[in-house]
Amino acid sequence: MAQDTVERQKRNMDLFSEPEKKLHVLTKFLAGQDLKFKDFPEKGKIVIKKVSPDGNKILISADPLSDLQVNEKITFFKLLARYIQLECKVLQAKGNNEYILSVERIGIANKDRETPRLPVPPGHVWITNILTSKATIEANMFIIPTSVKVNFSDYEIKLKNTCDFIKISIFKSDDPEKFQIVKKTQKILLIENTQDLHSYNSTPTPDFINFAEDVDSDIPAAMRDFKDHKIISELIVPVIYIDLEERAIPIGYIHMQSKTENFDLMKAMEIKTLTFEMVDRIRNSNTITITDRFPVQDISTGGLKVKINNPDLNSNLPRLTGFNFDIFFKMQSPMSVYGTIRSVTKDLDGSLILGVHLAGNSSRPGEKKRFLENIELLKKNM
Repeated sequence: MAQDTVERQKRNMDLFSEPEKKLHVLTKFLAGQDLKFKDFPEKGKIVIKKVSPDGNKILISADPLSDLQVNEKITFFKLLARYIQLECKVLQAKGNNEYILSVERIGIANKDRETPRLPVPPGHVWITNILTSKATIEANMFIIPTSVKVNFSDYEIKLKNTCDFIKISIFKSDDPEKFQIVKKTQKILLIENTQDLHSYNSTPTPDFINFAEDVDSDIPAAMRDFKDHKIISELIVPVIYIDLEERAIPIGYIHMQSKTENFDLMKAMEIKTLTFEMVDRIRNSNTITITDRFPVQDISTGGLKVKINNPDLNSNLPRLTGFNFDIFFKMQSPMSVYGTIRSVTKDLDGSLILGVHLAGNSSRPGEKKRFLENIELLKKNM
């Protein structure tokens, strides 16, 4: 049974409860029609057998597995030229899977569906090869994923002989101000010469932080502190993780100080390039491909509804705006796509029902055409 549904993109609907309007819709469009359960797809469907003269009640027959209970509130829907939904309450169970419901409200979408949904016969369409992450990597991490710990440690060891002081760490809430600014701006802080005023109030490119403007206007105090510690140059480069959704997440930094050489733009770019390598390794070690098959329940040229029953995906996918996967039509080779998640329904058995908008297709030539041809073939076989 479905537990709850989160619609990420709300439908624009006209909602009404006036008896005469309900009677018109019920008798003209829905009488004798089968409707699906909006939040309980596993309950099957119902058929409206009779409509009361005042339009407030309906007699339905339901699939045996629906198991409707008196006083239960439930929503049904039908996809015609427009989406129609009925918000109902079970008044009476009459036996033989027949029930009397009160129709409390009807909603009709403001515009026609751009692409009609087609029900998919079992085993005809599925998705697989879903890319997901082993661990969630965020800007503010209380628990550091092992992939990040190992990566930072490996590169710190690799760089330890390149300068007098090297530290690679995640950003923390109690970091000094200059580290907070590096995180916030995602820019590099470079002080080529700690005893030269010009190094504090100028930057080589706009991608660098101006110390005097952005960090601390008390430059003499900063210069004294560096002099006391015999530091002649400092460099802080953010480590910016790019997740599967292409979001830039500042997760840490490389902090370098030298007592013998002056860091310059070339050194900063060298370390920045190294952070790209670090991030690639973190992402590769943190990304997994789920090869299970997940059945598509309905599909259109613009989207699909799929049932997911994998523990990792059930945990990870609701946190994402979209994901990469392959679509398989029976007896066909796969098509790689990117889909944005429009709705998430959670079942009590732990499964997810995802409404997915197909936002991007593979760059392989002809795949979009092949996808549309498969939709047309499915339509003809209905």
